[in-house]
Amino acid sequence: MESAAASAFLKSVMGRLFQVLEKEYNKQKGLRQDTLSIQQDLRMIAAAMDDRIHALGRGDRRSAVARLYSEEMLGLAHDAQDCIDRIVHRLTCKPSRSSAGGGVSPSALVRRVAHELKKVQSRSGFADEIHKLKARLKQAHDRVVGIPMDATACQESAASSSGSCRVARNRNPVGIGKPVEELISMLDEVEGETEQTRVISIVGFGGLGKTTLARAVYESPPAMEKFHCRAWVAAGRRSLDTNDDRVSEILRDLLRQVRPEDAMDVAVTDGQRIEALLTEYLKDTRYLIVIDDIAMEQWSAISFIFGDNGKSSRILLTTATHKTAKNCSHGSGYVYQLDTLGEEDSMEIALQGAVRSPELEQGSTTLLQKCGGLPLALVSVSDFMKSSVEPTGEQCAELCRSLGYHLREKHDHDNFAELRRVLMHNYDSLSVYDMTCLLYLSVFPSNRPLKRKVLIRRWLAEGYARSDSLRSEEDIAGETFKTLIDRNIIQSIETRNDAQVKTFKTHAIMHEFLLHKSMSKGFIVPSSRNHPRPCAYLNNACHLSVHGGSLTDSEASEEDLSRVRSLTVSGKAGDAISYVRKCKLLRVLDLDECNDLEDNHLKHIGKLWHLKYLCVGGTIEKLPSSIEGLHCLETLDLRRTNIKTLPIEAIMLYHLTHLFGKFTIDKDDLRNANKMRKVVKFLSGNKSNLKTLAGFVTSESQGFMKLMGHMKNLRKVKIWCEPAANGSSTTELSEAIQDFSKVPIDNAGARSLSLDSEECSEDMLSSLYFEPCPEGSKYDIRSLKLHGKLLQLPPFVTLLVGLKELSISSATLTRGLLSSLINLGNLLYLKLIANQLENFEMRKGAFPSLRRLCFVVRSLASPLPAIEQGALPNIVSLQLLCPGLVGLSGIKIRHLRHLKEVTIDRAVSDQTRTDWEEATKNHPNRPRLLLFKNGDPMESEGPGHEEASAMREKRKICVVQPSSDLDSGLKKMRLSESSSRLQVIVHSNSSMQL
Repeated sequence: MESAAASAFLKSVMGRLFQVLEKEYNKQKGLRQDTLSIQQDLRMIAAAMDDRIHALGRGDRRSAVARLYSEEMLGLAHDAQDCIDRIVHRLTCKPSRSSAGGGVSPSALVRRVAHELKKVQSRSGFADEIHKLKARLKQAHDRVVGIPMDATACQESAASSSGSCRVARNRNPVGIGKPVEELISMLDEVEGETEQTRVISIVGFGGLGKTTLARAVYESPPAMEKFHCRAWVAAGRRSLDTNDDRVSEILRDLLRQVRPEDAMDVAVTDGQRIEALLTEYLKDTRYLIVIDDIAMEQWSAISFIFGDNGKSSRILLTTATHKTAKNCSHGSGYVYQLDTLGEEDSMEIALQGAVRSPELEQGSTTLLQKCGGLPLALVSVSDFMKSSVEPTGEQCAELCRSLGYHLREKHDHDNFAELRRVLMHNYDSLSVYDMTCLLYLSVFPSNRPLKRKVLIRRWLAEGYARSDSLRSEEDIAGETFKTLIDRNIIQSIETRNDAQVKTFKTHAIMHEFLLHKSMSKGFIVPSSRNHPRPCAYLNNACHLSVHGGSLTDSEASEEDLSRVRSLTVSGKAGDAISYVRKCKLLRVLDLDECNDLEDNHLKHIGKLWHLKYLCVGGTIEKLPSSIEGLHCLETLDLRRTNIKTLPIEAIMLYHLTHLFGKFTIDKDDLRNANKMRKVVKFLSGNKSNLKTLAGFVTSESQGFMKLMGHMKNLRKVKIWCEPAANGSSTTELSEAIQDFSKVPIDNAGARSLSLDSEECSEDMLSSLYFEPCPEGSKYDIRSLKLHGKLLQLPPFVTLLVGLKELSISSATLTRGLLSSLINLGNLLYLKLIANQLENFEMRKGAFPSLRRLCFVVRSLASPLPAIEQGALPNIVSLQLLCPGLVGLSGIKIRHLRHLKEVTIDRAVSDQTRTDWEEATKNHPNRPRLLLFKNGDPMESEGPGHEEASAMREKRKICVVQPSSDLDSGLKKMRLSESSSRLQVIVHSNSSMQL
């Protein structure tokens, strides 16, 4: 009876299904093409928008129309992406397991047919939605086509962003004494060097006081005495139509100052005549020329005029971009990184003229932290506070709460106009998609150190990287990050061995601007004492952040969270976890800083079909098997959990690219022959996309080592070696590493391997044996980290022909081990970490390719290696992170011709610091002197390394030699207690499942 009833029902349903299919056929056949078309339309319009903006003025300015248009395009892009995600989810999700396979019950067939009917209805709805999106796209385009872009007005508005310097010039500059002294010393030649022309570039964030500093140097008595020919040109305030006109005006202005009698006889349009007169005059004159706010294209057009005349002439430039500074000062020049002000200097500017009571100083602390030591921000605060009869700490707190409003809105008697223009210029100077990446930085609290790789992975998971046919999305995201670093919008805190930025933070005042900019767009909707009742805006929020609480259940249940793409929870997880089930398109789930997360919270994690980035912390000890439902997952970070074993289902996720933690494979899975056959088949079929496995623990089961050879896309592996009851583990480990590092002879990879054998015997790593590589193949690892009891260099290291980066950590580094390193002639980066270092000498010719060398020696008595002249011929960075360092320790750096920076431990004595300041000052390159705090820089990839890295407070003071007031500078880089996380901030006390 049941079968007959089911059959009759199916006939009825299938008849209706065919009718719907026939009726909606025309819509369905074009659905795929429409989704592709709208994506391409958005790419083309975004690219055209970038081109149009680039054509205005200097190529990085944006009019009000362009700004509104780009913001509308971003909104359309988000709506289109959400629509496409829903299409993919609905049309490609698989039926439940209960309805799959043979022996399907009638009730399961009914559910399957109902599922197909629902998909058909969804297709029809999606087709209508896409047609509406395409109509909106056309309307937005038509609206802006007929509106002329006023390039001149745009340029003049942007040019006035440089006006911050004019504000600062009328005041008594604070905190520039040391920088002025350093720059004046750079006007002289180093003893023994040729009297060549040098370019000194001052680089820093807008409003930092670059112009003020340059003016102080230009007008200083030493400059007036040494240079009888001086000129000042403001390149950034030209508002002419073309770059050629601006270059001509710069040269004309220069000629008027150095040869006023000639300038009167030459027309502005006679560019060749002006160039000839300048070239002829400057070749026989010792001059000091300052060009303020120089652009790279301008320097390229005029640099030939400043040839080397052998008279120690100097060109002083200011710029906001590192790339421009480096290009202009390439060769024999200097790059001076201007730093923000310290705490005391900041207070002196902001509270100028006020009675410095304890109440005022305490009440102004948070406000000054938001200013981040930026002089223009501090001057703006000072002007605002002067409107009070007598400033108080309470008034400072009120201004701190409303600071975002002042940065966003124009109003009468606007004390923040100049600062707002500078911040808006940094925002507007980016491409349409880069603007989104910049806004995304406000997800994180101000002043919090962030990992570059974490940010890029989150960008990729969110879809905030515009791909093209030539470069991958990861490459483009990396370029966006470099752009933000280059423009000083974000600050580097710590660099890797290869000089890439490892950790960074956003300028505090820029973060405040971005936070309120994001809030105004609905990109972020915070809920706190300062931003009540966020629920009215939740339906537009792209991201949700929960910090120490939650919305009430009644409020949260009423809101549409379907557009939320990321959820970041810190503190107590509580009922904030229940929001996940309402976030249908969630791509990023960051629970890394949840301290009460438990296993049951992740029970239904597999329902987050779109999830690409998952990071969890807390007391979780086991992942549920439902993890296999995360079809799109790319990053799985378990480093801050208590998870020791990993379900085999996690390894079989098709898109999983990065897997972090410290675990083995579940023993029950290893005993399940059927599961193991499936995973081997999956990996052997080249279906795995896993590139990072950092990492796993060797054990008797040898689970991961058996599977490593099948993971063909692996690029980075970390292994913790544990003692085994038998000797087979060393053999299997050797085979696994050989499989990982063996590549065809013409395949240069970027593989990275980290081996931690601290728990094993001294000969463990040395006993690893590599078979001779077969013909046509090679062992190729670019980066190798060895941590353990090492008495000699493991023999396999010399077989790694592509080795460029080596880090060795051992209690004692022996003379024999150190001597064997010299044979690695292709090394670019070397880091040596030890409690004790045996005597070692680097002779002439040692390490001919090495660019960066780092010593971390904890013993106060260990001597550093002697460096003969002729050793380290290409070194650019020397790091001596030794708290017991005494003076120069016999190291002579003058013969290191390419040296650009020297880093010492902050714990060294004042005399040692002074000795190194003098040594770098007397070096021809004047390398930067950096201070390092809490000196163990070895990267930890184990559980909790993100938190440990932040809490170590590794602070750098980047100052071109001689060093500035390093102590005052150290005050500025602190971890903030700010809870201004992106999106919706809520409060929770209870615990609920996903």
